[in-house]
Amino acid sequence: MMLAFFNVLTLFLFNDLTYSQTTKCQNRVGGGDADWAIVYKAPGQDNGKIIEANDAAAWNNGAQALSNRDQHSFAKALEHVVGDHQNAKFLAYNNAPPGVPSIKTKSNSKGVIILATNADSAAWVVHTVPGFPAAKTGYNWPVAENARGHLLICLTILESQINAIAASLLLVQPVIYYNDIPQTETAGMPYFNKLADGKISTLPPFTSRQTIRTQNANPVTVHIYSKSESSKYEIYKKVIVKVLKKTIKVWSRRDRILKGVCRRSQRHIRLIKSPAVVVDHNTNLEADITNWAVSDPGNIFCHIDKPYFGRDINSSIHLFNYKEKMLKFSKLLALFFVVRLSHSQTSKCQNKPGDAAADWAIVYKAPGQDRGKIIFATVAGIWDDGAQPLSNVNQHSFAKALEHVVADNNDIKFIAYNNVPPSVPSVKTKSNSKGVIILSTAANSAAWIVHTVPGFPTARTPYSWPVAENARGHLLICLTISKSQINAIAASLLLVQPMVHYNDIPETETAGMPYFNKLAGGKIPTLPPFTSRRSIRTENAAGPVAVHIYSKSRSSKYAASLLLVQPMVHYNDIPETETAGMPYFKKLAEGKVPSLPPFTSRRSIRTEDARSPVAVHIYSKSESSKYGELKWLYEFQIILIRGFDM
Repeated sequence: MMLAFFNVLTLFLFNDLTYSQTTKCQNRVGGGDADWAIVYKAPGQDNGKIIEANDAAAWNNGAQALSNRDQHSFAKALEHVVGDHQNAKFLAYNNAPPGVPSIKTKSNSKGVIILATNADSAAWVVHTVPGFPAAKTGYNWPVAENARGHLLICLTILESQINAIAASLLLVQPVIYYNDIPQTETAGMPYFNKLADGKISTLPPFTSRQTIRTQNANPVTVHIYSKSESSKYEIYKKVIVKVLKKTIKVWSRRDRILKGVCRRSQRHIRLIKSPAVVVDHNTNLEADITNWAVSDPGNIFCHIDKPYFGRDINSSIHLFNYKEKMLKFSKLLALFFVVRLSHSQTSKCQNKPGDAAADWAIVYKAPGQDRGKIIFATVAGIWDDGAQPLSNVNQHSFAKALEHVVADNNDIKFIAYNNVPPSVPSVKTKSNSKGVIILSTAANSAAWIVHTVPGFPTARTPYSWPVAENARGHLLICLTISKSQINAIAASLLLVQPMVHYNDIPETETAGMPYFNKLAGGKIPTLPPFTSRRSIRTENAAGPVAVHIYSKSRSSKYAASLLLVQPMVHYNDIPETETAGMPYFKKLAEGKVPSLPPFTSRRSIRTEDARSPVAVHIYSKSESSKYGELKWLYEFQIILIRGFDM
């Protein structure tokens, strides 16, 4: 008898369970294949009861605690989900994805579909554990879940069964957080391909929290809070104060709607008076375009990318947490990451003079100053003068960190976003976000730079700080991360809809990063008026011709461009060998001009001059776009840092 427990299980599918097969599910000790296995872990237990195909007569004690990394059924079954194997690929879904808590969805489904690329061998794992398993990061059972009861089911299947599984999953709309199954394995599986493409809607409140970590042995943990325009949550009261459970002090431009103190459940939002002093640099709200908050007591430092206007309080947040006192500067700082900052690492961020790697670095430049105050991982005790003015092309932290953003390196690729892209003025977007994600194609090394500087940096052109911005206050933050963190960052950025103006990260680096691929694919709408002016120059160094390209959408009664504006192609003799890897060109050449919502796009090209190429950004929208008639809400992005000793 299989105990009374089995009688209370209602399974998602009914299975004729067989008792032998060489496949992916594993027996009790993880030492041999099993056709199926079921583990039930009761509340308060660290080990479960298991029944499996090879010993189906009774429930037995699990061979090891579920937190053990090997020698039990599901640790072995998930071996090549949590670790790499060139022939094992998988799709993972969870309504509480690893490092991305508080996602609201229509589904409560959690599971993994695993297959072999060199054999007809696959498994479907269905379970109840939030945030588990984390892809490619080593086996890590969430010990906090030992307090709850959990169920894990593994079914060994043929790959031909995967499409039927996907069809059922489409109905329950799971949140897919990882997929590296190649399309060659799923040809003829239309339901799986829909599932993998993320054609699944989520419910309000359209908020999320991502968690990333820097690359150090004592890494910084960064929690990324973000919300879309559709969310009705007020970000300061319902997110920041709720998360911190403390009063916060806000340094931000604000309108007359906001009062000096906003009360909430014995906690407050206090507005800091202007002018203020950052160490020995004066600052004021009129000239400072940065927006900050700090917890009171002041152990949490934050950056916000939009002003704290009472009429614009929808937002998304970055929180960084610090330990006690960041001098007077810490009194100014609110939320997009929660970061436990470490103090050393060989990675992309740079120290004060830009001659050694640092796990993180922050520069604040006060209004009217040409250099900033810097604090970074290896000297985290005090804010110091920047090594050079920010306009210098080298010998300071961010000039070095951006070295291979402004110049070429075969192994360094990046994506850059800015609501005021370089040389593309007057673009209207929903976002105020500015930043760069940089990675190495030769190592597991990456960095995320978040800043407040419009039109900076310009991709693949010599370093050029916009000197006019010295009149304003600015913030630059660099976090060294592993590449596995990039997808979580992208997930948060999707909600705040940044203007991506450059991306040369190859798809081979972002396999299994669905959020990044959406971000890089420009699946982000822009606002009216859908007009722009582009400036390019011809190649003649002695006397280049300046060419201004004006474009506008149909909504404003003027004209538009290429695929979205459906041109009549009357001649084409460009061979397909020249356009391999150019899907948009092929659609254009074949007359496949109709487009899908949101009927807008942005593309970037460059002229050929190796010395100083011109970046040309092409924005377009189709006649089907309705954006011209919409009213828009604004979004914030906020950064908060926790955990280093001052």
